[in-house]
Amino acid sequence: MKLSKRNFLKFNLLAFTTSATASLPTFARLHDEPQKWTGVYDVVIVGAGGAGLAGAVEAIKLGLSAIIVEKMPFSGGSSALCGGSFTVPQTSFQQAAGITDSPEKFIEDMLKVGKGKNDPELLKSYVVGAQKQLKFITEERGIKPYEVAVFAGMSVPRAHNFKPSEVLIDMTKYVTTNGVKIMYNTTAQRLIWNAKAKVVEGVECLTKDNKTIFLKAKKGILLASGGFARNKKLLEKYNPLMVAADPEGGMGNTGDGLLMAQELGADTRDMMYIKGTHGYRPSEPKFTTTFHGYYGGGILVDKNGHRFANEEQSYKLLADESLKLPNGISYLVFDEPIRQSRMKSRAVEKAYLSQLNNGKSVPWCFEASSLEEVAKKAGIDPKGLVNTVKKYNKDIETSGKDSVFGRTQLSAGYGKAVPLKTGPFYIYPVKPRLIATYCGLSINGKGEVLNVFGEPIPHLYAAGEVTGGVHGAAYMSGTAWGKAMAFGRIAVENMNK
Repeated sequence: MKLSKRNFLKFNLLAFTTSATASLPTFARLHDEPQKWTGVYDVVIVGAGGAGLAGAVEAIKLGLSAIIVEKMPFSGGSSALCGGSFTVPQTSFQQAAGITDSPEKFIEDMLKVGKGKNDPELLKSYVVGAQKQLKFITEERGIKPYEVAVFAGMSVPRAHNFKPSEVLIDMTKYVTTNGVKIMYNTTAQRLIWNAKAKVVEGVECLTKDNKTIFLKAKKGILLASGGFARNKKLLEKYNPLMVAADPEGGMGNTGDGLLMAQELGADTRDMMYIKGTHGYRPSEPKFTTTFHGYYGGGILVDKNGHRFANEEQSYKLLADESLKLPNGISYLVFDEPIRQSRMKSRAVEKAYLSQLNNGKSVPWCFEASSLEEVAKKAGIDPKGLVNTVKKYNKDIETSGKDSVFGRTQLSAGYGKAVPLKTGPFYIYPVKPRLIATYCGLSINGKGEVLNVFGEPIPHLYAAGEVTGGVHGAAYMSGTAWGKAMAFGRIAVENMNK
C-alpha cells in the first residue's frame, strides 16, 4: 500500500480507534485482569466508615457476599470523629416531640442552604435511604437518639443525635458476625477494568505485609473511602483556602477512592465548595467538640471587636470567613441568657458550659461582668467590641434585623435574633478545622459513579464523603453522616437490581 498522507492518517486513526475500543476508558492506565483472583465476592467495599458499613448491612439483608478493605487498623473513618448528628426528616422521634417535618421541607431547606447547587435527585434518594438506616439503628439494633435538635440550615429540628462510637461499633459487630470480612491495614490502589465485558470488575489492593491481592466483584464495587482532608496537594488544587484549616478528618482521608475513579474517567461535583467546620477551640487540638453558640444568639467578631459575617448562616460558610482572619481565629461573644439556653437545649454543650457556673474560670473561655473587661481578657479591642454590640442590640431591639449583615434569626429559618445585654459576658475563641471535604465523585440517585459525559461507569458505585452533589455550596448539619449511611445502603441495593 502506498503510504500517502491520506493513507497515513487512515492507518493511524484505525490503530487509535481499535486500541481505544479495546480498553475503555481510553485515557486511564488500566490493568489487565489478574491470572488469579485472590477472592471473588458479589460486592467489594472500599472503606469501613459509616458508608462502607451501611453498604455491608445492605449486602447482608440482600443475601450478597461482601468484603470490606480498610487501610486503617480500625473501622469508623471520619464517621467516628463526627458530632453524631444524623439528619433525617419525618421520623417517629420528631412526631413524638411534636415536630412537623416532611421530605419536601427537608429538600427545600437543603436547596436553600446549598444555594441550589445540590442535586434534587440525590436529595430524594437521601430521604429514603436515611429513613431506612435510621429504622435499622433504632428499631432493629435498639440504639435510640438522645435528642432531636435543630442546627445549621434547618427550619425544624431534625438532627437525630447519637454517640457515633456506639452506632459504628454496633454496625461493625453486625456485619462481621453476619459473614462480612473486614480486611484492615489493606489499601485499595487501583480499579480493574474488564475490557471485554466493559465493566469495573475488581480492585487491586496492598496488604500490611506488602502483598498485592486482587478482589473481584460480581455485582459492583462501592467506593466508601472518605474524602481528602489530609491530602494537601489535592486541597491546594481544589480550594487553597482550606490549607489554612487544621485537619480533623479520618487519618485515612487522602483521596484514594477519588483518584482511582478519576483514572476511569469519573466526573466530580462541588470541588469549589470544600468547607471547614467552624467552632473548634484553637487552644485545645484534642478537644473535638464544636460550639455553635451563635445559633443561640451569640455573635462572631475579629480581633478588633468587629463582626465579619451573618451568624445565622451555615457554620461552613462562617468557616470560610473566619479563615480569612489572622490565624483563622474568631471570637464568639455571648451573654448569660444565651449560656443558660444552650445548656437547656443541648446536652453536649451543658457538659462544658456548666463548668462556667458560679463565675468559675476555664482556660478556653473568658468571662467578665462587662463587655470591656471580657474583651481585655480575650485580647481583643474593648472599644470596638462595645460599639459593635451596642449597634447590634439597637438594630435587633428596634427592627428585629441587623443592619450590617441582615441577621434576623438564630439559625437560617429558625428562631429570632436576640440582643446581648445581660452579664456576665463570655468570649469563646474558635477556629475552623477541616473534618470533611463535602465534595467528590459525581453520582446519580442510585449511587452509580458518573463519567464526564454523565453516564454511569458500569459496576462502580460510591457513597459518603468521596461523593459530591448532596450538599451543594454549603452544608446542613448532620447530612454528611446522613448521606454516608443512606447512600451506602442505596448503592448496594441498586447493585442487586
